Amino acid sequence: MIITDLDNLSRQLAMNQKFAHAIEFLRREGWRGHPDGTIEIDGKNVYGLLQSYETKIPQSTVPFEGHRKYIDLQFVIEGKETIYWTPTHCLTPTIPYDAAKDIWFSHAPRGDATEIVLSSGKLAVFFPEDAHATRQAAGQPMPVKKVIVKVAV
Repeated sequence: MIITDLDNLSRQLAMNQKFAHAIEFLRREGWRGHPDGTIEIDGKNVYGLLQSYETKIPQSTVPFEGHRKYIDLQFVIEGKETIYWTPTHCLTPTIPYDAAKDIWFSHAPRGDATEIVLSSGKLAVFFPEDAHATRQAAGQPMPVKKVIVKVAV
């Protein structure tokens, strides 16, 4: 997992062509006017998911997700949210892995996880070893606009 801003990302992330496409996409910023949904970057190798939602007050247990085929670069455009992180090996999936959607789910106590707060302009990189619970309020619920760039492993 990496927590950073866009200016420092290329120095902190081992560069390969897929990550270079992802960073170039984020810096280009022409995608900001797009409606929510999928944005093609480099076919199935790299693509973006633009999302808008209201964060919610975290409960004592939170819904974690994990992926096997993609790395998530989660970049907050507007607003602020808390994301909880824990290693995937600490969780047992409650909803098994769906290969077509590259996702599995589990619930775990948020007190056992690391709390990360991302505000506008900040991002987190989650690898397949990183389970994450997103869309959690950092204080009071608020609207968040975010782009998740999916990079194939």
